[in-house]
Amino acid sequence: MLAAYAPAPASARPVRPAPPTAAEAVDRAAQHGDEHVIKLADTAADAYAWSGDTRALSAVVAAAEQIDPAST
Repeated sequence: MLAAYAPAPASARPVRPAPPTAAEAVDRAAQHGDEHVIKLADTAADAYAWSGDTRALSAVVAAAEQIDPAST
């Protein structure tokens, strides 16, 4: 039972990069150029300002990595 629910050892956990600042997220979206990534960055910056939750800013990075700028 313990093996199924115990947290993974630190060496087995993925290393996550530090979340960007709101300015970095908006800048990255502007450099990407896709209108959806830019809109997400604007909303994420507002959500971060309201909640302080850095996952909103990390979502911008993930979107910029997954959306092909050439497809717009």
